[in-house]
Amino acid sequence: MGFVSRSLLVLFVLYGLVFAVGDAALLHGQAPMWWAVVFVVALIGIQYLLSPWLIGILYSIHWDEDAIPPANRAFVENLCRERGLPPVKLGIIYSGTPNAFAYGRVRRDARIVVTEGLLKVLNEDEINAVLAHEVGHVAHYDFATMALAAMGPLLLYQIYIWTNRDRNDLRIVSWAAYICYWVGQLLVLLLNRTREYGADHFSAEVTREPSALSSALVKIAYGMVRERSEARRLVLEGSSKDAKKDAKRSLQLGHSLSLMGIAAVSGGDALALTGNSPEAAAKVMRWDLVNPWRACTSLARPIR
Repeated sequence: MGFVSRSLLVLFVLYGLVFAVGDAALLHGQAPMWWAVVFVVALIGIQYLLSPWLIGILYSIHWDEDAIPPANRAFVENLCRERGLPPVKLGIIYSGTPNAFAYGRVRRDARIVVTEGLLKVLNEDEINAVLAHEVGHVAHYDFATMALAAMGPLLLYQIYIWTNRDRNDLRIVSWAAYICYWVGQLLVLLLNRTREYGADHFSAEVTREPSALSSALVKIAYGMVRERSEARRLVLEGSSKDAKKDAKRSLQLGHSLSLMGIAAVSGGDALALTGNSPEAAAKVMRWDLVNPWRACTSLARPIR
């Protein structure tokens, strides 16, 4: 597990411990329920405020806009101007794994990051389609929307914990809140997917080339699988310790990027069957068009 993946895991565990200990302290002190609500709002608010700073620390992002092709930079600048958005800061991660993501708190401090691998495998129109998708997240206030959505299930969980102390009248409320908590978690996932579709629609609308985003996603998925396969090969067959170390680092970075990127590593596993042949990948794509199980799987779109 690489540095970024370990750091994200530690932060996740730490966040869970803070939540658990905070709740335990409030329960032990017989605090009223409104304290629990304030605790959740404060915790989500702190996470929301600190997340861009943490992302900047964990990922080696270079804010060198000259590394982005001029035509693509001009496209983002024009798009933001036409849509009345503040200029979006563009950054790059020097990784062969093709991917892209956006992050921030509000429109004013939004940032879009692409990898060197993405710039290499996509043509100009496809890069624009991916950048438009990420601008779509900014335009739709998706950072704030998903932060608010994440608050819902936690508030339901607090209602469950606080009402569960009452052995009599509130037990029905307690179990109803617990069931709603799990339903809420599923609704957050649904909202996440809906926001992705909204960003896809935004990209198709502004570029007037919906096929560009589709082909970009296929190329990204294929490129991720190819990069991962090559890194694994070098880990096993590298000519030196340094080569194996670099391959492991590449493998770890590619995995951690998929946690935030437009596509996930696992999403393109079917393409591993094609080896390094784009023609074979095309056959997989054609099969997926008539695949009777296609409604149950997603080749290049993760749940984000």
